[in-house]
Amino acid sequence: MKKILVCHTGAWIGDMVLLTPTLRALKQYFPNSHIAMLLRPHVADLMRLNPYVDSCIVDNRHEGFFTSLIRLTTSVKNEHFHVCIVLHPTSYRNALIPFFARVPVRIGSNYRLRGFFLTSSCQYLYDIHEVNRYLCVLNLLQDLSPHISSHATTSQLEYWHTADDRIAIKELLQKEGVTKKDRLIAVNIGTTWQTKQWDVRYFKSVISEISHRIHNVKIIITGSISEQILTDSLSDVDSAINVVGKTTILQLGALLEKCELCLTCDSGPMHIAAAVGTPCIALFGPTDPVRHKPFGEGHTIIEKQVSCRPCYKRTCQRKDRPNLCMNEIDSTDVIDAILNILNRKQIVRLTEERN
Repeated sequence: MKKILVCHTGAWIGDMVLLTPTLRALKQYFPNSHIAMLLRPHVADLMRLNPYVDSCIVDNRHEGFFTSLIRLTTSVKNEHFHVCIVLHPTSYRNALIPFFARVPVRIGSNYRLRGFFLTSSCQYLYDIHEVNRYLCVLNLLQDLSPHISSHATTSQLEYWHTADDRIAIKELLQKEGVTKKDRLIAVNIGTTWQTKQWDVRYFKSVISEISHRIHNVKIIITGSISEQILTDSLSDVDSAINVVGKTTILQLGALLEKCELCLTCDSGPMHIAAAVGTPCIALFGPTDPVRHKPFGEGHTIIEKQVSCRPCYKRTCQRKDRPNLCMNEIDSTDVIDAILNILNRKQIVRLTEERN
């Protein structure tokens, strides 16, 4: 197999991070192959830096559904791919493009009979993490290439920030007065869906309480430029360092790497934190943590049992108590979780120093 197309046009950074074990496995299976990704513009620059991706085909939908479908189908057909792997969990478009482009081998999950457009498909699973669901699709390759061993596959996440990104973050923190003795906590205040958002007033309460109770902690507020409006109500929290909109997406990885933990809603930065080995306290409402929690060990999930969740709605449908699933999360629960992690890490640090 010389040319492989991976289709995932979800425009979320977190999805791209969770894809990495599958892309890495592909490169291990076929080290001399050319792996291209069909993706959205929002994540194209990030994935061009992924060491397992050789090229990107960008799905610009502003042309209109049919016009862009025809253009992409033509582009894919002209590339003469041997295999297409559809990793987008639900998109029919991701299956239609390689089908019309006549890619000889097309594999993916059979979401709502989408397998009709594929040459081989597997069951769509709702009760496993996205990382493992992506890897399950790869098992279909074993039927095509018997030499492939699934035992060689690892599910470890990666992120692709560089030494230059680490230097930039070091300089940024020095300008903000951070010293080597300070213990850093990242608080990622935003998320892409309104229904996933925890009230900024609750974040403010947590920041104030933790800063008051632990003297050498520095709270780093992170977020994208579009989330700067959320920080307006945090302007009077003197103990917090606001770097919202001040880092690139790769520098964010370098920053999270230096933090002892990351408090976050279900978001892309949550997955970046997990990828760089930073424990997360993740607040979940409309989505299912079984599928979307920070991947790996050492993370804490806080959720409330509300009858209408998980709903996967971007706008809450409740009229009586909007955003109930997120508003039910109490700041006291979050503060306790943070203190537990910090105390545990402090014990480990003191033990290492004595030894």
